[in-house]
Amino acid sequence: MNSALAVEGKNVIMEDLRQSCLHTQLKEEGREYLWWDYVKHVHSQCFEYIGEMCSKEGHREIKRNMEKTKSCVDQSFWKEDYASSENTILKANDERWKEYGTLYWPSVVINSVTYRGDITAENILEVVCAALADKPRVCLNFYKEEHIVYEPPAITAGGASVELLVVVVILLVTVNVLLICAYRRCQ
Repeated sequence: MNSALAVEGKNVIMEDLRQSCLHTQLKEEGREYLWWDYVKHVHSQCFEYIGEMCSKEGHREIKRNMEKTKSCVDQSFWKEDYASSENTILKANDERWKEYGTLYWPSVVINSVTYRGDITAENILEVVCAALADKPRVCLNFYKEEHIVYEPPAITAGGASVELLVVVVILLVTVNVLLICAYRRCQ
Protein backbone atom coordinates (compact mmCIF):
# COMPACT_ATOMS: atom_id res chain seq x y z
CA MET A 1 0.00 0.00 0.00
CA ASN A 2 1.33 3.44 -0.89
CA SER A 3 1.33 5.45 2.34
CA ALA A 4 0.89 8.74 0.51
CA LEU A 5 -2.41 7.48 -0.90
CA ALA A 6 -3.63 5.99 2.39
CA VAL A 7 -3.58 9.24 4.38
CA GLU A 8 -6.59 11.40 3.53
CA GLY A 9 -7.35 14.88 4.81
CA LYS A 10 -10.65 13.81 6.39
CA ASN A 11 -8.88 11.12 8.44
CA VAL A 12 -6.18 13.54 9.54
CA ILE A 13 -8.79 16.06 10.73
CA MET A 14 -10.79 13.39 12.56
CA GLU A 15 -7.60 12.20 14.31
CA ASP A 16 -6.77 15.82 15.22
CA LEU A 17 -10.25 16.13 16.76
CA ARG A 18 -9.82 12.85 18.68
CA GLN A 19 -6.44 14.03 19.98
CA SER A 20 -7.89 17.39 21.01
CA CYS A 21 -10.80 15.75 22.86
CA LEU A 22 -8.52 13.21 24.53
CA HIS A 23 -6.10 15.95 25.59
CA THR A 24 -8.94 17.98 27.15
CA GLN A 25 -10.27 14.95 29.03
CA LEU A 26 -6.84 13.91 30.32
CA LYS A 27 -6.00 17.48 31.34
CA GLU A 28 -9.23 17.71 33.37
CA GLU A 29 -8.25 14.46 35.13
CA GLY A 30 -4.70 15.65 35.82
CA ARG A 31 -3.29 12.86 33.63
CA GLU A 32 -2.18 14.96 30.67
CA TYR A 33 1.05 12.96 30.38
CA LEU A 34 -0.95 10.03 28.94
CA TRP A 35 -1.75 12.12 25.87
CA TRP A 36 1.91 11.98 24.88
CA ASP A 37 1.86 8.18 25.19
CA TYR A 38 -1.22 8.06 22.97
CA VAL A 39 0.31 10.34 20.31
CA LYS A 40 3.57 8.38 20.36
CA HIS A 41 1.71 5.10 19.87
CA VAL A 42 -0.57 6.37 17.10
CA HIS A 43 2.23 8.02 15.15
CA SER A 44 4.57 5.05 15.43
CA GLN A 45 2.02 2.27 14.78
CA CYS A 46 -0.30 3.95 12.29
CA PHE A 47 2.07 5.81 10.03
CA GLU A 48 0.53 4.50 6.82
CA TYR A 49 -3.12 4.96 7.74
CA ILE A 50 -4.72 7.28 10.25
CA GLY A 51 -8.17 6.09 11.23
CA GLU A 52 -10.57 5.16 13.97
CA MET A 53 -9.17 1.64 14.38
CA CYS A 54 -5.71 3.02 15.03
CA SER A 55 -7.16 5.47 17.53
CA LYS A 56 -8.89 2.59 19.33
CA GLU A 57 -5.52 0.84 19.59
CA GLY A 58 -4.00 4.04 20.99
CA HIS A 59 -6.78 4.32 23.56
CA ARG A 60 -6.24 0.69 24.51
CA GLU A 61 -2.51 1.39 24.87
CA ILE A 62 -3.19 4.06 27.52
CA LYS A 63 -6.02 1.99 29.06
CA ARG A 64 -8.88 4.33 28.11
CA ASN A 65 -12.28 3.70 26.64
CA MET A 66 -12.64 5.50 23.33
CA GLU A 67 -16.38 6.13 23.69
CA LYS A 68 -15.91 9.34 25.68
CA THR A 69 -13.48 10.67 23.05
CA LYS A 70 -15.81 9.65 20.22
CA SER A 71 -18.72 11.38 21.97
CA CYS A 72 -16.66 14.56 22.35
CA VAL A 73 -15.80 14.52 18.63
CA ASP A 74 -19.44 13.91 17.66
CA GLN A 75 -20.67 16.75 19.89
CA SER A 76 -18.12 19.17 18.43
CA PHE A 77 -19.98 19.16 15.09
CA TRP A 78 -22.98 21.47 14.72
CA LYS A 79 -24.83 19.10 12.36
CA GLU A 80 -24.86 15.36 11.74
CA ASP A 81 -23.37 15.80 8.27
CA TYR A 82 -19.71 16.21 9.18
CA ALA A 83 -18.70 17.13 5.62
CA SER A 84 -20.75 20.36 5.63
CA SER A 85 -20.90 21.14 9.34
CA GLU A 86 -18.99 23.67 11.40
CA ASN A 87 -16.91 22.26 14.25
CA THR A 88 -16.46 23.95 17.63
CA ILE A 89 -12.96 22.53 18.21
CA LEU A 90 -11.69 23.54 14.77
CA LYS A 91 -13.30 26.97 15.17
CA ALA A 92 -11.58 27.48 18.56
CA ASN A 93 -8.25 26.37 17.07
CA ASP A 94 -8.76 28.81 14.19
CA GLU A 95 -9.28 31.65 16.68
CA ARG A 96 -6.09 30.70 18.57
CA TRP A 97 -4.15 30.51 15.29
CA LYS A 98 -5.29 34.01 14.42
CA GLU A 99 -4.61 35.32 17.95
CA TYR A 100 -1.08 33.93 18.15
CA GLY A 101 -0.20 34.18 14.46
CA THR A 102 0.51 30.47 14.13
CA LEU A 103 -0.96 30.29 10.64
CA TYR A 104 2.57 30.12 9.32
CA TRP A 105 4.56 26.92 9.70
CA PRO A 106 6.57 26.07 11.59
CA SER A 107 5.57 28.13 14.59
CA VAL A 108 5.21 27.61 18.32
CA VAL A 109 3.66 29.74 21.06
CA ILE A 110 5.51 29.97 24.38
CA ASN A 111 4.18 32.26 27.12
CA SER A 112 1.87 33.97 24.60
CA VAL A 113 4.79 34.82 22.27
CA THR A 114 4.81 33.27 18.78
CA TYR A 115 8.10 32.03 17.36
CA ARG A 116 8.33 31.24 13.63
CA GLY A 117 10.92 30.07 11.16
CA ASP A 118 13.54 27.38 11.36
CA ILE A 119 12.56 26.11 14.78
CA THR A 120 14.56 23.33 16.39
CA ALA A 121 14.16 21.56 19.70
CA GLU A 122 17.20 23.50 20.92
CA ASN A 123 15.51 26.83 20.04
CA ILE A 124 12.44 25.87 22.02
CA LEU A 125 14.49 24.62 24.99
CA GLU A 126 16.48 27.87 25.03
CA VAL A 127 13.31 30.01 25.08
CA VAL A 128 11.67 27.88 27.78
CA CYS A 129 14.82 27.91 29.93
CA ALA A 130 15.19 31.67 29.52
CA ALA A 131 11.67 32.17 30.88
CA LEU A 132 12.29 30.13 34.04
CA ALA A 133 13.43 31.92 37.19
CA ASP A 134 14.82 28.72 38.74
CA LYS A 135 16.74 26.82 36.08
CA PRO A 136 16.35 23.02 36.24
CA ARG A 137 19.35 20.77 35.63
CA VAL A 138 18.33 20.19 31.98
CA CYS A 139 18.65 23.93 31.30
CA LEU A 140 22.01 24.21 33.01
CA ASN A 141 23.30 21.21 31.04
CA PHE A 142 21.96 22.72 27.81
CA TYR A 143 23.70 26.03 28.52
CA LYS A 144 26.95 24.19 29.15
CA GLU A 145 26.68 22.10 25.94
CA GLU A 146 25.83 25.15 23.83
CA HIS A 147 28.53 27.31 25.48
CA ILE A 148 25.92 29.80 26.69
CA VAL A 149 27.22 31.84 29.60
CA TYR A 150 24.73 31.70 32.44
CA GLU A 151 25.25 33.57 35.65
CA PRO A 152 22.73 32.77 38.36
CA PRO A 153 21.03 35.84 39.79
CA ALA A 154 22.50 37.42 42.92
CA ILE A 155 21.22 36.11 46.24
CA THR A 156 18.19 38.10 47.17
CA ALA A 157 16.86 39.14 50.54
CA GLY A 158 13.15 39.82 50.36
CA GLY A 159 13.25 40.72 46.69
CA ALA A 160 16.28 43.06 46.89
CA SER A 161 19.79 42.04 45.89
CA VAL A 162 22.57 41.97 48.48
CA GLU A 163 24.40 44.76 46.66
CA LEU A 164 21.35 47.02 46.83
CA LEU A 165 20.93 46.28 50.53
CA VAL A 166 24.58 47.22 51.23
CA VAL A 167 24.23 50.51 49.29
CA VAL A 168 21.06 51.42 51.19
CA VAL A 169 22.71 50.72 54.59
CA ILE A 170 25.78 52.82 53.68
CA LEU A 171 23.52 55.63 52.47
CA LEU A 172 21.49 55.57 55.70
CA VAL A 173 24.63 55.61 57.87
CA THR A 174 26.01 58.56 55.86
CA VAL A 175 22.75 60.52 56.17
CA ASN A 176 22.67 59.87 59.95
CA VAL A 177 26.29 61.03 60.37
CA LEU A 178 25.54 64.22 58.41
CA LEU A 179 22.41 64.86 60.51
CA ILE A 180 24.38 64.39 63.74
CA CYS A 181 27.08 66.80 62.50
CA ALA A 182 24.48 69.39 61.52
CA TYR A 183 22.75 69.05 64.91
CA ARG A 184 26.02 69.62 66.82
CA ARG A 185 26.81 72.78 64.81
CA CYS A 186 23.40 74.24 65.58
CA GLN A 187 23.90 73.95 69.38
